[in-house]
Amino acid sequence: MGDLLIIEELNAQLKWKIKQVEKVTWLIKGYQLNELAQVTRLNISKKNLKGKWPAALFKLKHLEFLDIQENGLELIPEEIADLKGLRCLDIRRNQISSLPQSITEMPNLQKLYLGNNSFTVVPSALCTCPKLELIDFTNNEISEGLEQLLYSASITNIYLENNCIKSFPFHLLKSHQLTELNLMENQIENIPEDLPAIMRFHY
Repeated sequence: MGDLLIIEELNAQLKWKIKQVEKVTWLIKGYQLNELAQVTRLNISKKNLKGKWPAALFKLKHLEFLDIQENGLELIPEEIADLKGLRCLDIRRNQISSLPQSITEMPNLQKLYLGNNSFTVVPSALCTCPKLELIDFTNNEISEGLEQLLYSASITNIYLENNCIKSFPFHLLKSHQLTELNLMENQIENIPEDLPAIMRFHY
Protein backbone atom coordinates (compact mmCIF):
# COMPACT_ATOMS: atom_id res chain seq x y z
CA MET A 1 0.00 0.00 0.00
CA GLY A 2 1.35 3.43 -0.96
CA ASP A 3 1.84 6.09 1.68
CA LEU A 4 -0.89 8.33 0.25
CA LEU A 5 -3.41 5.52 0.65
CA ILE A 6 -2.21 5.09 4.23
CA ILE A 7 -2.81 8.81 4.80
CA GLU A 8 -6.39 8.33 3.58
CA GLU A 9 -6.78 5.45 6.03
CA LEU A 10 -5.27 7.60 8.77
CA ASN A 11 -7.66 10.44 7.95
CA ALA A 12 -10.59 8.04 8.30
CA GLN A 13 -9.38 6.84 11.69
CA LEU A 14 -8.75 10.38 12.93
CA LYS A 15 -12.00 11.76 11.50
CA TRP A 16 -10.24 14.87 10.28
CA LYS A 17 -8.01 15.51 7.30
CA ILE A 18 -4.23 15.72 7.52
CA LYS A 19 -2.95 18.11 4.88
CA GLN A 20 0.22 17.91 2.85
CA VAL A 21 2.59 20.80 3.57
CA GLU A 22 5.87 21.84 2.01
CA LYS A 23 7.79 21.44 5.25
CA VAL A 24 6.63 19.89 8.51
CA THR A 25 8.04 21.49 11.67
CA TRP A 26 7.11 21.62 15.35
CA LEU A 27 4.85 24.55 14.44
CA ILE A 28 3.46 23.39 11.09
CA LYS A 29 1.07 20.43 11.21
CA GLY A 30 0.49 18.00 8.38
CA TYR A 31 2.61 15.55 6.39
CA GLN A 32 5.61 15.99 4.13
CA LEU A 33 6.47 13.87 1.10
CA ASN A 34 9.82 13.07 -0.46
CA GLU A 35 10.43 12.83 -4.21
CA LEU A 36 9.08 9.25 -4.19
CA ALA A 37 5.74 10.32 -2.68
CA GLN A 38 6.67 8.71 0.63
CA VAL A 39 5.64 10.32 3.92
CA THR A 40 8.81 11.26 5.80
CA ARG A 41 7.54 13.83 8.30
CA LEU A 42 4.24 13.95 10.19
CA ASN A 43 2.92 16.39 12.78
CA ILE A 44 -0.38 15.45 14.44
CA SER A 45 0.16 17.30 17.71
CA LYS A 46 -2.79 18.76 19.63
CA LYS A 47 -5.27 16.74 17.58
CA ASN A 48 -7.41 15.41 20.43
CA LEU A 49 -6.51 11.75 19.98
CA LYS A 50 -7.95 11.09 23.44
CA GLY A 51 -5.13 8.74 24.31
CA LYS A 52 -5.51 6.49 21.26
CA TRP A 53 -2.80 5.84 18.69
CA PRO A 54 -4.29 5.43 15.18
CA ALA A 55 -3.33 2.00 13.83
CA ALA A 56 -2.62 3.30 10.32
CA LEU A 57 0.21 5.42 11.69
CA PHE A 58 2.44 2.37 12.11
CA LYS A 59 2.19 1.55 8.39
CA LEU A 60 4.19 4.64 7.42
CA LYS A 61 7.47 2.77 6.99
CA HIS A 62 9.38 5.75 5.57
CA LEU A 63 8.54 8.11 8.42
CA GLU A 64 11.58 9.89 9.87
CA PHE A 65 10.00 12.61 12.05
CA LEU A 66 6.85 12.22 14.17
CA ASP A 67 5.35 14.92 16.39
CA ILE A 68 2.45 13.63 18.46
CA GLN A 69 2.53 16.11 21.35
CA GLU A 70 -0.44 16.97 23.57
CA ASN A 71 -2.81 14.13 22.75
CA GLY A 72 -3.61 12.65 26.16
CA LEU A 73 -1.46 9.59 25.49
CA GLU A 74 -0.72 7.35 28.48
CA LEU A 75 1.53 4.80 26.77
CA ILE A 76 3.64 4.11 23.72
CA PRO A 77 2.56 0.86 22.03
CA GLU A 78 5.01 -1.87 21.08
CA GLU A 79 4.10 -1.20 17.44
CA ILE A 80 6.20 1.98 17.54
CA ALA A 81 9.11 -0.28 16.54
CA ASP A 82 7.40 -0.83 13.17
CA LEU A 83 8.62 2.66 12.27
CA LYS A 84 12.15 1.48 11.50
CA GLY A 85 13.15 4.68 9.73
CA LEU A 86 12.08 7.04 12.52
CA ARG A 87 14.89 9.39 13.57
CA CYS A 88 12.99 11.86 15.76
CA LEU A 89 10.01 11.16 18.04
CA ASP A 90 8.40 14.07 19.87
CA ILE A 91 5.84 12.93 22.41
CA ARG A 92 5.99 15.79 24.90
CA ARG A 93 3.04 16.96 27.00
CA ASN A 94 1.23 13.66 27.41
CA GLN A 95 0.83 11.36 30.46
CA ILE A 96 3.40 8.69 29.60
CA SER A 97 5.36 7.04 32.42
CA SER A 98 7.18 4.16 30.69
CA LEU A 99 8.64 3.02 27.37
CA PRO A 100 7.98 -0.23 25.51
CA GLN A 101 10.88 -2.66 25.29
CA SER A 102 10.47 -2.60 21.52
CA ILE A 103 11.98 0.88 21.40
CA THR A 104 15.36 -0.87 21.41
CA GLU A 105 14.43 -2.28 17.98
CA MET A 106 14.36 1.15 16.33
CA PRO A 107 17.72 1.23 14.54
CA ASN A 108 17.62 4.87 13.42
CA LEU A 109 16.07 6.69 16.39
CA GLN A 110 18.35 9.61 17.28
CA LYS A 111 16.19 12.12 19.17
CA LEU A 112 13.52 11.32 21.76
CA TYR A 113 11.52 14.14 23.36
CA LEU A 114 9.64 13.02 26.48
CA GLY A 115 9.32 16.31 28.34
CA ASN A 116 6.19 17.14 30.37
CA ASN A 117 5.10 13.56 30.96
CA SER A 118 4.86 11.37 34.08
CA PHE A 119 8.20 9.56 34.26
CA THR A 120 9.61 8.87 37.73
CA VAL A 121 12.35 6.44 36.66
CA VAL A 122 14.63 6.47 33.61
CA PRO A 123 13.63 3.38 31.56
CA SER A 124 16.41 0.82 31.25
CA ALA A 125 15.56 0.28 27.57
CA LEU A 126 17.22 3.59 26.70
CA CYS A 127 20.72 2.31 27.28
CA THR A 128 20.38 -0.17 24.41
CA CYS A 129 18.88 2.13 21.77
CA PRO A 130 21.65 1.84 19.16
CA LYS A 131 21.72 5.38 17.72
CA LEU A 132 19.99 7.51 20.35
CA GLU A 133 21.87 10.80 20.73
CA LEU A 134 19.43 13.17 22.43
CA ILE A 135 17.01 12.43 25.26
CA ASP A 136 14.74 15.08 26.77
CA PHE A 137 13.06 14.40 30.13
CA THR A 138 12.39 18.05 31.01
CA ASN A 139 9.52 18.59 33.47
CA ASN A 140 8.96 15.03 34.68
CA GLU A 141 9.30 13.57 38.19
CA ILE A 142 12.44 11.49 37.71
CA SER A 143 14.52 10.59 40.74
CA GLU A 144 15.93 7.15 39.87
CA GLY A 145 17.64 5.20 37.10
CA LEU A 146 19.86 8.06 35.94
CA GLU A 147 22.83 5.77 35.42
CA GLN A 148 20.92 4.15 32.54
CA LEU A 149 21.50 7.28 30.49
CA LEU A 150 25.25 7.02 30.92
CA TYR A 151 25.39 3.32 30.12
CA SER A 152 24.40 4.22 26.57
CA ALA A 153 27.27 4.32 24.10
CA SER A 154 25.57 6.85 21.82
CA ILE A 155 23.80 9.52 23.94
CA THR A 156 25.47 12.94 23.77
CA ASN A 157 22.73 15.32 24.97
CA ILE A 158 20.66 14.82 28.14
CA TYR A 159 17.98 17.23 29.35
CA LEU A 160 16.68 16.66 32.88
CA GLU A 161 15.58 20.15 33.87
CA ASN A 162 12.90 20.37 36.58
CA ASN A 163 12.72 16.81 37.89
CA CYS A 164 13.12 15.37 41.40
CA ILE A 165 16.83 14.59 41.21
CA LYS A 166 18.87 14.78 44.41
CA SER A 167 21.96 12.92 43.24
CA PHE A 168 23.53 12.17 39.87
CA PRO A 169 26.19 9.57 38.90
CA PHE A 170 28.80 12.18 38.00
CA HIS A 171 31.57 9.57 38.31
CA LEU A 172 30.33 7.93 35.10
CA LEU A 173 30.90 11.10 33.07
CA LYS A 174 34.67 10.63 32.95
CA SER A 175 34.35 7.73 30.54
CA HIS A 176 31.42 9.09 28.56
CA GLN A 177 31.13 11.09 25.33
CA LEU A 178 28.42 13.43 26.71
CA THR A 179 28.54 16.97 25.31
CA GLU A 180 25.55 18.55 27.07
CA LEU A 181 23.86 17.87 30.40
CA ASN A 182 21.02 20.01 31.78
CA LEU A 183 20.19 19.45 35.46
CA MET A 184 18.64 22.84 36.20
CA GLU A 185 15.75 23.13 38.68
CA ASN A 186 16.67 20.01 40.67
CA GLN A 187 17.96 19.57 44.23
CA ILE A 188 21.41 18.16 43.56
CA GLU A 189 24.16 18.58 46.13
CA ASN A 190 27.90 17.94 45.91
CA ILE A 191 28.42 18.74 42.25
CA PRO A 192 32.07 17.96 41.43
CA GLU A 193 34.36 20.65 40.07
CA ASP A 194 36.30 18.41 37.70
CA LEU A 195 33.61 17.77 35.09
CA PRO A 196 34.80 17.09 31.52
CA ALA A 197 35.74 20.38 29.88
CA ILE A 198 34.12 19.41 26.58
CA MET A 199 30.67 19.18 28.18
CA ARG A 200 28.14 22.02 28.41
CA PHE A 201 26.73 21.69 31.91
CA HIS A 202 23.65 23.56 33.16
CA TYR A 203 22.58 23.43 36.81
